[in-house]
Amino acid sequence: MEMNVKKKIGDLDIEWSKLWQDGIMDAWSHQYIKKYGSITAAWDHKAAEYTKSMEHSNRTQLIEKIEEHSPETVLDVGAGTGIFALPLAKSVKRVVAVEPSPGMLDILKNKAEANNLTNIECINKKWEDTTINEVIALNKGKYDLIICSHALYYITDLHDSFRKMNEVSKGFIYLLIGAGHDTDDSSYSKYYERIYERPEPTFPDYSFLYMTLRELDIDPNIEMLEAYAKRYVQNMDEAIDLWKEDIDGELTEAQRDAIRDYLSDKIKKEGESLYWEWRSKDALISWRAE
Repeated sequence: MEMNVKKKIGDLDIEWSKLWQDGIMDAWSHQYIKKYGSITAAWDHKAAEYTKSMEHSNRTQLIEKIEEHSPETVLDVGAGTGIFALPLAKSVKRVVAVEPSPGMLDILKNKAEANNLTNIECINKKWEDTTINEVIALNKGKYDLIICSHALYYITDLHDSFRKMNEVSKGFIYLLIGAGHDTDDSSYSKYYERIYERPEPTFPDYSFLYMTLRELDIDPNIEMLEAYAKRYVQNMDEAIDLWKEDIDGELTEAQRDAIRDYLSDKIKKEGESLYWEWRSKDALISWRAE
């Protein structure tokens, strides 16, 4: 299906995909590149911690929506450590997981082996670097459903990526993306500059992706979901040390104090462990491929 890009809105000529990419770069990508050398290297380093941070989350609430369509084959773009690929593999015929980070993919593969899941195929590439032919060849045809969860932050060519999703799908395409900070956490912005030593950047939201899809004549549905996750720690020092993942260099005493102040009313006790819970909103953007 030929999909032309339509950027004009009246007399305005807005490049929504570029605004999205520039905003993501300013918000955090440049920090990862500065510290780790590349986005892929950053996620290699963060893979183990990411797994722990998602162990107690409701991100998989989307699985019920997916299973309503009774797909036999699923393509997971930016599959990470397998948050969706692993549970879906228990109910579908085949899952193909595309993930550029070897560290993330190793965790996915190890978990698949531990659970005797033999119906997951992996492509260790960026989505932009895959071809339509290789993606279809692994499935011997188009996919019943595609999911891309919190991976669009790092995809550089949105137009081409969405076109490719349309080309390899014969069913629904689901994009899950963050839609804002914890609405009950008004203190985050206050502490951001103390912790990161720069003003909090303006983060592009899901509306930029919606407008990018409209440029391709795709008219998606949007549903807002409540998201949460719990991260268990042994003590406050462990919780503070977790922030080193996103800061260039070692934490200064001033940064440690700022993080401690921020977490002081958020760390809760459960049994012998401590945890903090963060809540946010996700936007679920979906459409049926044509």
